Amino acid sequence: MSGVSSAPTAALPLLLIVDDEIDITDTYSMLLELHGYRVVTAQHGADALVKAQQEWPDLVISDCMMPVMNGLELCAALRALPGGQSLPVILCSGAPERHDLSQSSHNLFLRKPVFFDRLLEEIQRLLPSSP
Repeated sequence: MSGVSSAPTAALPLLLIVDDEIDITDTYSMLLELHGYRVVTAQHGADALVKAQQEWPDLVISDCMMPVMNGLELCAALRALPGGQSLPVILCSGAPERHDLSQSSHNLFLRKPVFFDRLLEEIQRLLPSSP
């Protein structure tokens, strides 16, 4: 074991990234881990819901258009769980006109392509205990 001390991994904020495009989840995972976050990824909303119940995330970043369960449905399902009302949810889409966002309880909507600096800034804003 090295003499270098580091924060316990469980103390780092956990971000759940949900997108059916693997390039997006891989890229966000790598960049966010470099910025001191733990990351779990899911390919669609139903997968994300299972993973969220296994280990509750501190914030969710989700695409809107996905198979099985889309981002709007995921947001509603998360809100229905204990603690879900206070969970920060960022929804993203390259075609916002295709979604009725008026009935969604997400915290923030970002149009794709999302620039990483903006995403990081918004995560830090939504997470009070951000690294």
